[in-house]
Amino acid sequence: MKRSLFTASTMLATSFLVAAPAFAQAAPAPAEQTADPAATAAPVDEGDILVTATRRETSLQKTPLAVSAFSQATLDRQQVNNITDLARFVPSLQFNQQGDQSAVLLTLRGIGNDTAFTEVADPEVAIYIDGIYSPRAQGASVLMYDMERVEVLRGPQGTLFGRNATAGAVGLISAKPTFDKLGGYAEAIVGDYNRIGTRGAINIPISDTLAARFAFVTERHDGYADFQPAPNVPNVDRSAFITTGKKYYAQDQMSGRLSLLWQPSDRFTWNLSAEGFLDKGAPVISLLQTPRPGTKLFSTLSDTAPDTDRYSVAVRSTMDLDISDHAQISYIAGFSRLGGSTQADADAGALPPTGGFDPVTGQQLYLGAFGENRTVKSRYDFTSHELQLKSTGENRFDYILGAYYSHENNSIRFDVDQRDGYRDGSTRAFVGSFIQAKRTIDSLAGFGQVIWHATDAIRLTGGLRYTHDKKADIGGRNVTGFGCPTPGSPICTANFFGAYPNATAEELLALFPQGAFSISNNDVKGSWNKLTYLARVDADLSPGMLGYASISSGFKSGNIQDGGKTTDPETITNYEVGLKSRLFDRRVTLNLAAYYSDFRGYQVNQVVTIRDANGNTISSQVGTQNAKGAKAYGFEAELNANLTDHDRLQFAGTLQKTKLDTLVAIDGRFDDGGNTAAARDLKGNELPHAPRFSATASYEHDFVLANGGRITPRGTIHYETKSYLTYFNGDFKPRTLTTGQVVVYGDGFDSQKAYTRSDLSLRYTAPGDSFSIEAFVQNVEDSKIRTGASTFGPTRYDPVFLSVYQSPRTIGARIKASF
Repeated sequence: MKRSLFTASTMLATSFLVAAPAFAQAAPAPAEQTADPAATAAPVDEGDILVTATRRETSLQKTPLAVSAFSQATLDRQQVNNITDLARFVPSLQFNQQGDQSAVLLTLRGIGNDTAFTEVADPEVAIYIDGIYSPRAQGASVLMYDMERVEVLRGPQGTLFGRNATAGAVGLISAKPTFDKLGGYAEAIVGDYNRIGTRGAINIPISDTLAARFAFVTERHDGYADFQPAPNVPNVDRSAFITTGKKYYAQDQMSGRLSLLWQPSDRFTWNLSAEGFLDKGAPVISLLQTPRPGTKLFSTLSDTAPDTDRYSVAVRSTMDLDISDHAQISYIAGFSRLGGSTQADADAGALPPTGGFDPVTGQQLYLGAFGENRTVKSRYDFTSHELQLKSTGENRFDYILGAYYSHENNSIRFDVDQRDGYRDGSTRAFVGSFIQAKRTIDSLAGFGQVIWHATDAIRLTGGLRYTHDKKADIGGRNVTGFGCPTPGSPICTANFFGAYPNATAEELLALFPQGAFSISNNDVKGSWNKLTYLARVDADLSPGMLGYASISSGFKSGNIQDGGKTTDPETITNYEVGLKSRLFDRRVTLNLAAYYSDFRGYQVNQVVTIRDANGNTISSQVGTQNAKGAKAYGFEAELNANLTDHDRLQFAGTLQKTKLDTLVAIDGRFDDGGNTAAARDLKGNELPHAPRFSATASYEHDFVLANGGRITPRGTIHYETKSYLTYFNGDFKPRTLTTGQVVVYGDGFDSQKAYTRSDLSLRYTAPGDSFSIEAFVQNVEDSKIRTGASTFGPTRYDPVFLSVYQSPRTIGARIKASF
């Protein structure tokens, strides 16, 4: 398999080389560089962008690994405002969205984790902001504003990055202050759904040694999911349903960043920044895959009002000291706090109330189902320290040595309320308060990497990292109550959901009648360690062409779970070959990579729910299993071309195949987690969010006006084949509906079918690039693109299929002025 991938990449690269001379003869001379990096030859110029993928600044085209890099100018042209927008332009990058924690879950090369949004699990794709690990893809870490560049490193980064970079890493590098001049920019965005956004930055040289930069962003819109009218049926209180106010999928975020640069000498530099973020928007919600008659896809019958009140603060510091002409020592430190509360409709209006009473017993009939999730409070504190010693200048041996330590102290109270009916109109089926008072993660690592310049054209790289991780749950408690055996009894009416936010689990238990609720402990500790490595050879094959081959490994520590359980670690070994080339008189950059990844102990997370014979929930929690492993292999290509002085083409594409090894699991969407007879082996299934083929192509042309201004139309088209949204790849077991009909659900509900999405824009840039105005349309086709799939309905109901969706078609305009 690895040999065939290498052969395929070599043949494709050779075909481009054969054609190069003819194209070069016909190609016009490169356009002159203008003051605006987005003008004329920008895509190829971005091939010269400096990246820190190897923890030192190197040219993108001379960096021997699969990395995509984007300047802020490119992000603007592509309408990339946050990390989800980036996925279309990076080979193999996909995302999912999580509602009640307002999180973004990333998948790279088929490897990801759809539950890595609280203290429960860690991600496989690490996010770094200014070189500092960000453990949660929430808060300001998902916004991209005033960036110097964004880097996406594909494949395990186990040596230099290490911390949960099993599948890759996303690096967000913010724009730094400069000493050259006072200046900045401001922009405003308006669009449908009452979208209003602002962005801007100002650079202030305070003295010859001190400079400051302030940047800000605001983004808001009303939300995409309309509220359906309250049902008009007997014995149902219509006022219990939400019909006005903030909508699901609404955005209301703001963030500001103050950066300082102090350079008292040529040998010492200190970059320091402080950032704040506030989110008053609304979570996403699962929508009916098949809307009820008379309703839209983006609508919900909800009896829980959406609400988000989240914040984050962060301080990041990097000190660089040149201790000689050939050595530098760096100290990189950071602190972040993420917290707040959220409430969301857990049943998504999947089962509407029907009203009525049982004519025999006189008891109220089941009136659908109600569910609400609420993060009563949460706080995730993270601190990290890293010390590096590395070579600088021209050397036969380049090296980097480092030590790393990080500490997380996470706490959360998460409440669940489930009823047989609707809000305030039914008895309770299950209520639980999951209180993690102190869940800690400590990571200690030492690493080193050496590059030997064997000749002027050949380099050999070797690297090692030793990681020791410890995790502990101290005082974690679950307080739960189930069912309603006798109407009117205390266990049916007592309810602590969302109440007494500062109470301990023991205090909650004491507030209610004895026997109404029970308490369980989650105290657990675990520790794991691993030595990861990198071996690579890269060579200048010809002027403007770099080839490389590598073998590398990655490690993600084990997991601690509710109930005092632990999960084994996850490891990966990755084999990769790549080619980076400049063709046709530097008008074209073509980067290719072929990889084969072998996972061991792949961690799979899912919600495990156990119910009694009547369908009442007995327990429900996220559980982590270790699959025997998984395999992923593929081929990636990125192309940037200046076809003429005024025509630019960009392309990014992926061919990939993933396969799960042995994993015996129960699909909790249909079967109870305690029903071992329902377990099935998922061996051979594809991994979620891993389409066999995906590609994005962008084209733009400058019409130069007589006054020197430019009108630039731009079109982007993204296509990908069918992909699954869970490990189960559908359900093929014959099941009997309440009507007696036998059905096989197949995989349509559990997948995103092949789709095309197009984006269009038209931009006017004034002479001197001091001013621009742009109109754009996103998702022209209004494609319904799923990012997750689930079902709702206890065992006595037929399942209703739900999905979270990407944004529908949106239109807008942007105006920007520089000064």
